[in-house]
Amino acid sequence: MRKRSRLATASTTSLLFLAASLTACGSSDPDPTPAPDETQTGPMYSLATSVFGESGSATYVSVFNSLDVRSLDLAQASEHSGFATIGAVDGKLFVGAGEAPELTRYTVFDSGRFQEAGKISFASYGLATAPLYHNHFVDGTSAYMQLEEARRIVWNPESMTISGPVESPGLATERDGLVVKASFDRGVAARDGYSFQPFYWTDGNYYRFLPSSQIAVYSHADDRLVELLEAPCPGLDVATQDEAGNIYFSNWVFSAGAPVVDDTAPETCAVRIRAGQRAIDTDWTRSLASMVGGRQTAAFRYLGNDVGVVAAFHDDSPTLSSSPTAADVTNGTHWKLWQVNLQTGEGAPIEGLDWIAGGYYAFTLEGRTFLLLPTADYASTAVWELNGDGAAVKRFDTLGWAYQFVKVR
Repeated sequence: MRKRSRLATASTTSLLFLAASLTACGSSDPDPTPAPDETQTGPMYSLATSVFGESGSATYVSVFNSLDVRSLDLAQASEHSGFATIGAVDGKLFVGAGEAPELTRYTVFDSGRFQEAGKISFASYGLATAPLYHNHFVDGTSAYMQLEEARRIVWNPESMTISGPVESPGLATERDGLVVKASFDRGVAARDGYSFQPFYWTDGNYYRFLPSSQIAVYSHADDRLVELLEAPCPGLDVATQDEAGNIYFSNWVFSAGAPVVDDTAPETCAVRIRAGQRAIDTDWTRSLASMVGGRQTAAFRYLGNDVGVVAAFHDDSPTLSSSPTAADVTNGTHWKLWQVNLQTGEGAPIEGLDWIAGGYYAFTLEGRTFLLLPTADYASTAVWELNGDGAAVKRFDTLGWAYQFVKVR
């Protein structure tokens, strides 16, 4: 449903990004009967961006039929209160409400119009919201919504029904005085009838991290936990998979803060689970620092042909304090994105990009990789595409923090 526009809370400079030169639209029509000529045959993609203002926040969900995007007209997007989230499975678009524990399913037509096609609530499980970054779509009939940190709610995206909560026996809620945290959806990978999800232990400030994580292996056949793998790296929260089916797990930006300012803190590293296996490949576990000049790293993502990208912290950033804190490391734009070769062990900064925040988002759609890079104050986001030659090309800017980019069909 279209709500009252909050774009007036944005700055005048930001509003200049709202050019209407792209086919990007998304009115949520309450009429349940589609027009006779409306079809659902072509490709469709969706991008969500949240705008923060003095009167609150709102999320704008745009849909478009081509990845050759040059601008977004958020005035034509569907508006949702608060920090809403998006996901997609089996040709349906899902929006997680920003201020309620609800998911709404939408049918998206080739015209760009999308229509409500079901709603599900997790209120009976005590959730205040049900963000889709806490959800993993197994397939069109099965999904896992995170409940607390060590439990999941199994639900069906097709029937929009809930099976109930599932325990994860053996997963410790505390270790050495640190509490367990579940990885977000960026950290979950699915393969061969199993989902692989990391868990790690940290303090309330995301400063201290246990030097190891665990990777839970869930069976899609009966949703139960079948393995808990010990992984010798802190803060694992990003998963990526190569052409052969090998899965790589690396840290998010928070676990890179302490080792910059404290020599006793655990160093960042990455692990691999080989194709066809459900065990950590102990011969592969490594730090990626040697590929980026000895720097701390975050968010390794595989691209293809043994090449990936990773954020590297640079202590020569011109805006970095002479005595940085861990918060300076994790929150500041003192990082650069590097392309690294897993075969040769070599790396180099990506051409065309300036300083970024370490917690960058990347999405590979139709074999093309897009980077979503917000400004330090999250007032706007630049969307870049990585070319095959390793260079980055800027595609467009959008108002607010764009953090999710999905293929609907």
